[in-house]
Amino acid sequence: MELIVDKTHPGPSEATWRTLMARISIPPMQPIHERRVVVVAPHPDDEVLGAGGLIQEALGEHCLVEIVIVTDGEASHAKSKSMSPSRLATIRAIESDVALQRLGWVRPMVTRLRLPDGDVRGHRVELSDALASILLPDDLCVAPWTSDGHPDHDATGLAALQASRAVGARALGYLVWAWHWAEPEGADIPWERCQRLDLRRRARARKRWSTGAFQSQIRPLGPAEADAAILPEPLLRRFWRPYEIYVDESGVAA
Repeated sequence: MELIVDKTHPGPSEATWRTLMARISIPPMQPIHERRVVVVAPHPDDEVLGAGGLIQEALGEHCLVEIVIVTDGEASHAKSKSMSPSRLATIRAIESDVALQRLGWVRPMVTRLRLPDGDVRGHRVELSDALASILLPDDLCVAPWTSDGHPDHDATGLAALQASRAVGARALGYLVWAWHWAEPEGADIPWERCQRLDLRRRARARKRWSTGAFQSQIRPLGPAEADAAILPEPLLRRFWRPYEIYVDESGVAA
């Protein structure tokens, strides 16, 4: 699935999502009872976009938190002539570290698996095995929703779910690209399996500040069309909301 974000493919407006969320009832997320939370990100930025509030919540509850970043995000601008993939990978790793620190995490614990950006599906077994070696029984594993809509996200979510079940960890799915392609009034998102994490004002401000660290994704790399921002502001605003939504993946086939 090719996801396009530009002026001709804006996705549902934030006002439309706001209207829907005011109308439907989603139960609140219960306090984290696990000793450790493992957040799995297909690319360096998904951990903050999808779960920046939950990371703060876990740290505030004195949980151990580990971030597992699957790829280096080197293919975000695959046709760009302004920056090489290796240079972009280096920049994105720095941005991710800065973003996590902006969440209030002085020394983030990050594991980078360095699988190829754009081909996580082809390495799903390898990823599942790697995650199974990291996860412990009774961990909380937070990964992309298994139907988020981007191939790397879906493959990461499925691998994380499979690994969680293998070791006895609880699995939750966060949304990133679904906010762009899903029909708000339709049945694309399984609201009956969703939980809502409301963010305090400080947590929300920190998350917004944190997303600003991803300059390679929110600003053009150069003047060419291939250098365009991956996360233009209309899309980025979806991650500045006063809440995060998580899908309970316990009943999903891996």
